[in-house]
Amino acid sequence: MQRTIRFTRRHLPHWEVEAAEYFVTVRCADSLPVGAIERIAELQRHVARIPPRSAEFSALQRQLFRTLEKYLDAGHGACPLRDAACASILKEELAALADWDIAVSHFTLMPNHWHALISPGENARHSLSQIMKRRKGRSARRIRQTIGGRGPVWQREWFDRWLRNPQERARVVDYIRSNPVRAGLVDDWPSHPWTK
Repeated sequence: MQRTIRFTRRHLPHWEVEAAEYFVTVRCADSLPVGAIERIAELQRHVARIPPRSAEFSALQRQLFRTLEKYLDAGHGACPLRDAACASILKEELAALADWDIAVSHFTLMPNHWHALISPGENARHSLSQIMKRRKGRSARRIRQTIGGRGPVWQREWFDRWLRNPQERARVVDYIRSNPVRAGLVDDWPSHPWTK
């Protein structure tokens, strides 16, 4: 079993382990209607009372993720990533992680959220939290400069999960690639310009 480096929890658990690859989802601050926020908060409260390594925790985390995805794929909010200039900014920010010895092998940029597969290398010196805060902060500033407006671009917290085995990784890659197809943006994932 991989050694735990850090485990933190705000509303969502963030579990970092050595030599891990992470599936990350970040949503826009306005991407969920009030009813969805209430339902997700209820699930999060329940998840917070469960030991993180339990089967119930994993099942509730999956239910939380499915609920969130249903609402996100409906395209609620301002959807800044529909703008090619904004999507390009985020794509550049993900590519810039290579400067920190962090690979982003797969990603998809949806109108109001994004998914990525992030792999810190042997020389990576930043925690997942530092990685996410930097990418979110830099991309938010650049997106606001591009489209204007006030307030946060991204939700304060993000979803992350370290991948336990090659089978889980294959499922995540398929999930990332199929997200724009499931949401009705394209007929096949290679047609989506913001999926790798």
